[in-house]
Amino acid sequence: MTADAEQLRQDGHLIEKWAVGWMLLSLALWAWFGYRFLLDDDRGRFAPAEGGRALVGILALAVIPTIITAATLVYARVLFRLASRTTGQKAGEGS
Repeated sequence: MTADAEQLRQDGHLIEKWAVGWMLLSLALWAWFGYRFLLDDDRGRFAPAEGGRALVGILALAVIPTIITAATLVYARVLFRLASRTTGQKAGEGS
């Protein structure tokens, strides 16, 4: 295995670890949103929502790390594919 491919694999594993961290943050924010939403829903369907703005804010805060999680997972997969292609190209050159 070449040094380039190994570096790409190490970077991919590091990015995956960051993605797990973002995913945990995202799940916590979605749970907070769900909890607040259920608390607001207990008052009745047509009651005025006092915490409506807070719910929208929590929703916005939950969406951001979700998008970051998806982006970092895609980036990690790209690094792993580059590493496998680099290994395959180097092996093909030596034959």
